Amino acid sequence: MKNFLIVEDDELATPSVGPWAKTKYQIIYDYMVLFSSGMKKHWANRIYIDIYAGAGKAKIEKTNEILYSSPMLALKVDDPFDKYIFCEKDKKLYQALEQRIKNEHFEESHVIFNGDCNEIADTILKEIPQHSRKNNVLSFCFVDPFSLKIEFETIKKLSTKFMDFLVLLAFGMDGKRNITHYVKDNNKRIDKFLGLEDWRSRWEIANKKHINLVEFLAKEFTQQMVNLGYLEEAIDNFIAIHSDERNLPLYYLAFYSRNKIGYDFWNKVKMRNTDPTLFD
Repeated sequence: MKNFLIVEDDELATPSVGPWAKTKYQIIYDYMVLFSSGMKKHWANRIYIDIYAGAGKAKIEKTNEILYSSPMLALKVDDPFDKYIFCEKDKKLYQALEQRIKNEHFEESHVIFNGDCNEIADTILKEIPQHSRKNNVLSFCFVDPFSLKIEFETIKKLSTKFMDFLVLLAFGMDGKRNITHYVKDNNKRIDKFLGLEDWRSRWEIANKKHINLVEFLAKEFTQQMVNLGYLEEAIDNFIAIHSDERNLPLYYLAFYSRNKIGYDFWNKVKMRNTDPTLFD
């Protein structure tokens, strides 16, 4: 990989992240390179979508190292995407990303939305070029929330296009910590995340069988993706991102594609970057 991760501080808004973010950004950049170059000759339009885009840079806690995050990494691949669609709810982070793209003089076609992706999914969809026989379109969507904020209805809407997904499943950071609140009947967080209202009864059964929450939610979410036409092998291809202090799994990167070629790319990334452990 080119030395894109460690960069200078430009004094724009830069959120703090844990040291494990280096691994995440390495993985996402590795996949972007394979996807953007490998699909170049097969698709007239390759679209990159980042619906929790952030500021384009992030600062490592304790060391204060500055890293390029996913939007800037996507703009720096050797074979740029034909269009970039970014969405960021936080106004300061949105403004920082917008300025950073201007500062680095990127000429690639792009649009940046300041809003909640769950509320403006239809607007994002309109920015994806219309697919046709002469103008085929393939999109890659990175979903990187800090908690279980993504709503499955948003994924479902976006999946009406030819689209692969890389989803950060924030189970260790959010799900485990808050499960006692989420399982209550009046809490809809997991309902919206899974796009299901009947998961609690299955969780009670799974819990009695000593199936952990991470495995349960991963399989429920993946089954929902399979119901949308994504391949079942997704469940065997998670990448666990661990904390440095206690080596605990903080979250999982889950890849979803309707085509085996996507998994060929993903497996190459997985072999180069990870411990094969799935559920800890």
